[in-house]
Amino acid sequence: MIEITFLGSGGGRFITITQFRSTGGFFIRASRNIYVDPGPGALVRSWRYKLDPRRLDVIFVSHRHVDHCNDAEIMIEAMTGGALKKRGVLIASKSVVYGDDSYNPAVSRYHLDSLEEVHTPEPGNRLSLGEEELTITPSMHSDPTTIGFRMGTKFGDISYIPDTQYFDELKKWHEGSRLMIIAITRPRDMRIPYHLCTEDVVYMLKTMGQKPEAIVMNHIGMKMHFANPYKEARFIENVTGVKTFVAKEGFKVMLDKKEIAVKTLRPARFV
Repeated sequence: MIEITFLGSGGGRFITITQFRSTGGFFIRASRNIYVDPGPGALVRSWRYKLDPRRLDVIFVSHRHVDHCNDAEIMIEAMTGGALKKRGVLIASKSVVYGDDSYNPAVSRYHLDSLEEVHTPEPGNRLSLGEEELTITPSMHSDPTTIGFRMGTKFGDISYIPDTQYFDELKKWHEGSRLMIIAITRPRDMRIPYHLCTEDVVYMLKTMGQKPEAIVMNHIGMKMHFANPYKEARFIENVTGVKTFVAKEGFKVMLDKKEIAVKTLRPARFV
């Protein structure tokens, strides 16, 4: 079984600074323990749900924006035993590791030197992570180095589509995945550049020859939050026939050969 636990479902500057929805990213337990987009709160909420960050094997950061990378350094410190052990893998966009015209690198040289491997892959590159294989996928975002992934597993593929606006090749990269985690920042009739809205996802799913078994709405912005993401999820499901879940803190997805099951965890402790 593969387990995905969400340590937050929010995204965008206003949700991040208000924490109306937490922004800790999500944790994948497969043959390797993988943390994806450790935004603000990743460390605290990992402990809240008994996900020991010292047991991480891989950290994936899609791009340099603070709601995706704020806790990257402290999660690297946890993974490397306080930066005292050279271990673990970082897979990140070029902007995270090298910075760009607008941002300094999100990870210091000190933290990079504590890792066994650092990868800044291009779309189409493949990386083996234990029994799984990650295919890096493209995005069209204001950070042009933004990357997503499609993870091949023995239970079917799992896709992660981070911040991006819709472009025709997007569905070609992710078509056939069994489960898709999608950053749907905006509700119907509120599209903005570089982000997906409800209509974009409906169009993508309806035009796929092989639809996913389920999608999880993630990276919910302020407009989506107040528009009621559960209402938007019902709309997507009714129009496309694809089971649609809304991520929230403590939301857990379990995938095996037979089914995709979900439950909501209670915090083990408050930190």
